[in-house]
Amino acid sequence: MRTIVNDSTLGIVDNDPLVASAIQSLLVETCAPIQILWTVTSAEQALEAMRDSAQRPQAVLTDIAMPGMNGSELAHHIKEQHPDIAVIGISAFLDDENEKRYGAQWSDAFYAIIPKEIPTIQLVRIIGKATGNDEVASWAGKSINSMRLSGKELQIIANYARGFTTSTIAHQLNISEASVKTYARRAFEKLHAHSRAEAVAMCVRNGWI
Repeated sequence: MRTIVNDSTLGIVDNDPLVASAIQSLLVETCAPIQILWTVTSAEQALEAMRDSAQRPQAVLTDIAMPGMNGSELAHHIKEQHPDIAVIGISAFLDDENEKRYGAQWSDAFYAIIPKEIPTIQLVRIIGKATGNDEVASWAGKSINSMRLSGKELQIIANYARGFTTSTIAHQLNISEASVKTYARRAFEKLHAHSRAEAVAMCVRNGWI
């Protein structure tokens, strides 16, 4: 990724490597003013990475529901060891369920807790605010051009997002399974996605499907 003096630095933690990769790809593809120092799949790996002062980001974006040390526990560790690092939690559950899981004070160590489906531009602005970077906090956004994908490619990615199989999509669109796979492969290449899940995540986050 390009390095700009005014970029905010970020570390990403998610036990699902596909999710972490999708977030990283979105930030890179949209030319967001964020320099990603590392992506890891556990809280323990994040703490290990930050033992090196050169690898301490200004902000850490972490999933909350993770096996082993969860995101809330990680946030408290970071707050104790590196109080200058802002921790942003991402969760599919922004309700009382989190308090039941992690206790009434579960959010104390987080700068903010945001939904996983948050639009990229809002995510970038929150990171900017968390790191005290006015330029990033007011980022106007530069979305990937969805027109890079054909209508058929978007339609197929949308159907995958709904949980349909390749066979079902082929039947619905009256094309062969080989054609479905070809359209999907072209979409992956255009989006620089490494998997179906990553392509779906990118399209959902950008509001194309």
